[in-house]
Amino acid sequence: MLQDRALRPARARRGFTLIELLVVIAIISIIAGFLVPTLLRGRGEAFKAQCTNNLKQIYTLALGYSQSSKGNNAFPIGEGREPRAHESLNKLVEREFEALKPNLFVCPEGEASPAEVDPDTKKYVLDETNLSYAWVKRRMKNTTANKSLSSDKYIAEFEDADAETHDGHRQGMEVLMTDGSISFVEEPDLPAEEKLPEGLTR
Repeated sequence: MLQDRALRPARARRGFTLIELLVVIAIISIIAGFLVPTLLRGRGEAFKAQCTNNLKQIYTLALGYSQSSKGNNAFPIGEGREPRAHESLNKLVEREFEALKPNLFVCPEGEASPAEVDPDTKKYVLDETNLSYAWVKRRMKNTTANKSLSSDKYIAEFEDADAETHDGHRQGMEVLMTDGSISFVEEPDLPAEEKLPEGLTR
């Protein structure tokens, strides 16, 4: 047995050389370089799909609200001249709080975190930190055609007037129209200053 080991070539007894190890690492790096962008792209598409689903559900609820006696054929809108998005969407929460989960108002690629539910009342209130979506800033009837009703609040790396950077989808945002249709609008097609569809507010 000892004799057999002694007869084996020296190369068979040793491990990888440094060069061989570096070649393997280089190959793995190249493969990872191809795979990672593909995986990230797939993840981004999944986030867009979830965001689209959220907006569809919000539209269905907002349309139901508009068709009720309280809505008077208008989508929910907060008090005042140009209420913030969370002030308007709180009308939906107040009306159907048991059916609406806080996650419905959070885009998975945005910066908002779900609202905290009060353990006693089981209620929650939307504010600027737990809402990912913009909303119309003026009263709008459900018969209005070809207008933006809602959208993501921000695109990725959007810098506001206070030089604060915000998160969102890369290269554009999901936009909900008054007819219930949703499309991804590319960044160049959004207003240059606010990067938000016309008629909406954060």
